[in-house]
Amino acid sequence: MQKKNKLYLVLMIGSIMVLILVQFFWLASVYKDYKNSLKQETRLLFATTVTGMLDSLVLKDLNPVFIPGIPDTAFASPKFRNFPFQDSLRGVRIEVTRESNGNDTIFGSNRQIQIISTGNPGFADSLRRVFRPLMMGIDSLKEDRKFTFRMNRESLDPKLIETRFNEILAENDCPLEAKVRRYEVMQETGPIPSNAISLEEIRVPFGTRIVGYIEAYRGFLLKKMLNPFLFAVLVVLFISWSMFAMYSNMLKQQRLNLLKNDIISNITHELKTPVSTVAIVLESLENFGAKDNMETRKEYIQIAKNELIRLTAMAENILKSSVLEKDEKVNFRPLELDVLLEERINSFRPMLESQSFEFSYQKEGQQFKIYGNEEQLSLVIFNLLDNAIKYSKDHKSIHVHLHESDHKITLKISDKGIGIPEGYQKEIFEKFIRVPQQDLHDVKGYGLGLAQVAAITQSHGGKISLDSQLGKGSTFTLQFQKI
Repeated sequence: MQKKNKLYLVLMIGSIMVLILVQFFWLASVYKDYKNSLKQETRLLFATTVTGMLDSLVLKDLNPVFIPGIPDTAFASPKFRNFPFQDSLRGVRIEVTRESNGNDTIFGSNRQIQIISTGNPGFADSLRRVFRPLMMGIDSLKEDRKFTFRMNRESLDPKLIETRFNEILAENDCPLEAKVRRYEVMQETGPIPSNAISLEEIRVPFGTRIVGYIEAYRGFLLKKMLNPFLFAVLVVLFISWSMFAMYSNMLKQQRLNLLKNDIISNITHELKTPVSTVAIVLESLENFGAKDNMETRKEYIQIAKNELIRLTAMAENILKSSVLEKDEKVNFRPLELDVLLEERINSFRPMLESQSFEFSYQKEGQQFKIYGNEEQLSLVIFNLLDNAIKYSKDHKSIHVHLHESDHKITLKISDKGIGIPEGYQKEIFEKFIRVPQQDLHDVKGYGLGLAQVAAITQSHGGKISLDSQLGKGSTFTLQFQKI
């Protein structure tokens, strides 16, 4: 049995470890998904921020200028001929000049673009949609093409982009701090921290690259992971508690099975003894001439009567437990608990003296009247004193203390017997619970005595408690309401 229990325990712990491992990989997957989602969102916001600032910069300082002689179709190159807003194109006259800054390479040139508009405010929307593709494709146009507005490499300040991008992140519930850098097309990109989220590179006129990254994002992601983490912890705790509860119930059931077998063995033995004795008496009376001897016949008949009385008492003891469980109405009346207690003590004195017990009785107070049933309370006192005698092995000592307070009457019955193991102290008042005693083979019982004591005490509105140490003895404390 113990080997099987160890195997069950190992399997249970292994299952919990596998569950924890599964939850760990699930949380890692959720974290990865959150990180990828953050990458996509921040990259989109970064691109939107840069292009939005570029549009704002282009349209901010436009001044209407009229240059005679430039045809309305100056913009109508193949790149923009199919643009849907031809009204803006006809209303815009453009001129492009190229100023050299002393560097022969195309990336070293400083391009100036002027926008010349007719000044019609109705064309603003279509102009905005024309300028962005024009700016992004400027390097692919021919050198003699004519354009419209003024801009250079210093126009987009990375610090301004960084500030604006961080503001947009905060507005979108992403309180993160991004870093933005600007590089030329042929310039080598500076190092980016390995644990940072790299934003997609944005190219803007003219030959400029805007690069950004977010480094301190783990705290933000961990805050988002709080709910999945709590869910995973609750799942592990719930399943672990369920498994341990099942394991505990299994051990309890095994213990109950052992107790049941022990009780059945005891009951079988107790039933078999009187029946066998009566059978022997009857056989002697019938076959061995005992009926002819008057004294022998009386003796055998008395033996049979005593065994039948013991058998009847055994049956009544079991039936009493069933009656107590049914909560049948019992007649209560005022009675003196001290008088009832002293009567039961006197009935035990011959047994105590014959077994050389040290016995003491102490009463503190004058008024011990309570509402109760005399028969049931007598059974409580009998069971507690009987147990104190049966389970006192080496040190035979019993002390009874009756104490009166303002509203309570307290009865304590203490012994210095074998004690009750801590693992059984919470269950000792349940029906059919017996503590295994391998060295006390002569103590028989059914596990009903203390269950009856607890049930009767509770039906009288009282409380019962146990203080016991293995090998040092036990103290049962009963409290009743005084009237």
